[in-house]
Amino acid sequence: MTQILVLYYSRTGFTQTIARQIARACSADLESIEDVTGRDGASGYVRSALEAALHLDTSIRRARHVPGDYDIVVIGTPIWYWNVASPVRTYIKRHRRQFRRVAFFCTYGGSGQAKVLCDLEHLCGRPAVATLAVADADITGKLYHDRLSKFAAALKSSGRLLRRRGHGQGEFEKSSVGL
Repeated sequence: MTQILVLYYSRTGFTQTIARQIARACSADLESIEDVTGRDGASGYVRSALEAALHLDTSIRRARHVPGDYDIVVIGTPIWYWNVASPVRTYIKRHRRQFRRVAFFCTYGGSGQAKVLCDLEHLCGRPAVATLAVADADITGKLYHDRLSKFAAALKSSGRLLRRRGHGQGEFEKSSVGL
């Protein structure tokens, strides 16, 4: 069976909602990236936007799971000021050498999803086996279930290919859902 880790950071709960459902659909382990920095209220919002815009790292707690123990690591981020959230950026920089295969998802209130998904590939130093972008309004209205199902199916099928070919750098078809 393919071992999948879904990890995410969520300030408002939108990214957490999607992460939990991906983990459930894939029978994956789930981990929240725990930020040490306070992000409540207007000052937290401004701090978050500034860190994202300037591509700054932040302090995060030590992870419970070891990414190298998984065939696929699924990374979820909210979009902050058209960028990857700083806790996710920090986690990736700390662990990217341990990733075998990656997939990404993002949640957003405005725009920037294509840029953020591309930035995640760049930060990880490898292409994604699948990507998913979901608008906050779609989460509120529960209008994302088909896209999430397709994303989960892409994760499972890429895991089967990975097992057949070993953990090398074989060719995988990338699945993008919801852009």
